[in-house]
Amino acid sequence: MDRKDEKEIELEYAPKGMFPEDDEDVFEIDVEEDLDVWNRTGSGYTWGTGTGWWASGIGGATSMSSMWSTNTYDHHSTAQRLLKHKNHIDSLCKVVDPTVKHTLEFASAGGSGYTDMRRGHIVIDGKLIQSNDNKLDVVSGLAIHEKLHVIHSKSLHRWQSSDEIYDLAPTYAQKQLLHNIANIVEDEYIERQLQKTCAGYVHYIEACKEHYFAESKVDEIDLNSFTELVNTLLLLVRYPSRLDADRRKKHGKHIRVFMAELKHGIDNRDNTITCIKNIFEYLMKVAKDMSPDDTPTDDMLKDIESKADKYADDYIDDFKADVSEEAWAEMLSDGKIDGIRKDIKRRRARVLKNELEEKLRDKISTLISKEYLDALSKAVKYEADGLSSKMLKQIKDLELTDYYEEDIAKELAVSDGQRKVSWQRAIPDEYTARKYKNAKIDMKSQINKLKKKIDLYGATNVHNIYNQKRGILDKRKLHRIPMGMTDLFKASIVKEDKPLDICLLVDESGSMGYKLMEDARNCAIAIKEALADNPMINLWVYGHSADDKVKGQTEMIEYYSPSMTDRPMAMGSMHARYENRDGNAIIASAQRVTKESDNNANKLMIVLSDGQPSADLYRGYTGMEHTAKAVKFAETRGWSVIQVGFGGIMKRHMEMMFTNFVHVEDTDELGDKVSKIIRKVVKV
Repeated sequence: MDRKDEKEIELEYAPKGMFPEDDEDVFEIDVEEDLDVWNRTGSGYTWGTGTGWWASGIGGATSMSSMWSTNTYDHHSTAQRLLKHKNHIDSLCKVVDPTVKHTLEFASAGGSGYTDMRRGHIVIDGKLIQSNDNKLDVVSGLAIHEKLHVIHSKSLHRWQSSDEIYDLAPTYAQKQLLHNIANIVEDEYIERQLQKTCAGYVHYIEACKEHYFAESKVDEIDLNSFTELVNTLLLLVRYPSRLDADRRKKHGKHIRVFMAELKHGIDNRDNTITCIKNIFEYLMKVAKDMSPDDTPTDDMLKDIESKADKYADDYIDDFKADVSEEAWAEMLSDGKIDGIRKDIKRRRARVLKNELEEKLRDKISTLISKEYLDALSKAVKYEADGLSSKMLKQIKDLELTDYYEEDIAKELAVSDGQRKVSWQRAIPDEYTARKYKNAKIDMKSQINKLKKKIDLYGATNVHNIYNQKRGILDKRKLHRIPMGMTDLFKASIVKEDKPLDICLLVDESGSMGYKLMEDARNCAIAIKEALADNPMINLWVYGHSADDKVKGQTEMIEYYSPSMTDRPMAMGSMHARYENRDGNAIIASAQRVTKESDNNANKLMIVLSDGQPSADLYRGYTGMEHTAKAVKFAETRGWSVIQVGFGGIMKRHMEMMFTNFVHVEDTDELGDKVSKIIRKVVKV
């Protein structure tokens, strides 16, 4: 049985009443049931419905992402919000298959969603969520779809790069058509696999398909009878309800063929490739039937004549510019110029006619424009407007600083609107590195003084007790043996210091100004240089501000820590920023260092500031009361908290907030005062 006969037998099993030519009452039949070749069980033509909370979101929410989207009271900069969502979406992709690595980023303006199979690199459209989170499910579905490509599409990708493709589709237009057919079928294959491992994620795919296909605009681009048919294939596979009665009537014969090929076309990898090839070859036959004439029309020949004329004129103009006026005049009078022009025109016309005839032999090229191929490719790959280069840079800058957010506990915050804490790592540049080096030079004497006074910390102390009746034999007492004495031994008591965790918390509010900030920065650098080499001391240096980018948010900058030794001069970038929410900074710092450190270590927090807290809804008594509460919180968890006050800070304010405090009027006092603080805490 040849292929034609086999196909005719398969088509006999197409459901009766599916097409208008079979039954006049077809318009009363549910389109979604009639044209879904696979009878997909999910709404929106997805594979598998899933059960449980994911079917409708948490608490009856209509969005899957509602559980982690941005609430209306969460004020973020756009870049912060997009980065937060990007990280969440990236995590969703990891869950799909943690064993298959990937990277993820947002598309740039004018780009589209795609997957680099070689690198496992996924690009999705962040523009959909730039203004709000309404399309967060859609963007999540985009990313999950692309991750499925990374997992499942490598074999198809290899086939698309094989020599077979060049034999099957030798021209550019043919290759592009074949490529798009492959993507259409492959998209359904990979989405079918999702229900096997992550059934709940099916609803993200549903949101994605509804967004791109329920209101698809693919039919608005450069249509003719052939491209309409290609669109019918796209919608038949991806969203059959878009195939209205007129289209079903017009393309009924072709739909039968497509459905026969598709029925088992995604059962396995071999079937998928066979299905793609068969559909492509069928469309090539249709293209030939639609455009049987290979002879150039009169209009085509006139266009060639016009183009050849212009080419010859341009050639003669260039030739004239390269010869002298005398030579040109002589050649013109002899008729040589006319001869050259005619010859150039004849040669160019021959080339153009050969190109046209080649194009006419390739029916796909005559029926499908480059504009349509580009539009189809975008529809298949999910068209993306993309984010501006400025926005992408802002997001990238946040990523480079390891930006992330957390909430302090409700019972520890002044209000719900002030729970947010953001963390970033400082990135030094040449300017800030130079400031660090200068501070190190200026503070050299203080560094040496401080280092000398605390160097004893961590040393092993041995205390011997003599004249013991057991223990280690004391050779100096051997002369007592003849006298019958037995207290010939000594006992040694070894005292080792516990590790010491020091958190240096620097106020970077606007009130610190130029001089105070310089003093605080120099002080912090001096402490870091004096302590960093002591193996028994672990040092964390944080700066804090508030409400600079987002109201209600405490903004923490990490300048130095045991896990951030790759940027030793980052502290040179400390600078006065906006406001200060000291209590939140103390709580967040204590919790983070405790999480990262040895819980058995002594813990000391040194708070460098110039006065009382001052931030949105966090001023005066409210701020000081909460700071005092934060200090008590840290102390109950093993921290010794000491404020080092700069500038015109009032003693009564220090007393209200801190159990222990000291005022530094001049950086020359730093070594003595800070060393006393440390020695008092660790009892050196």
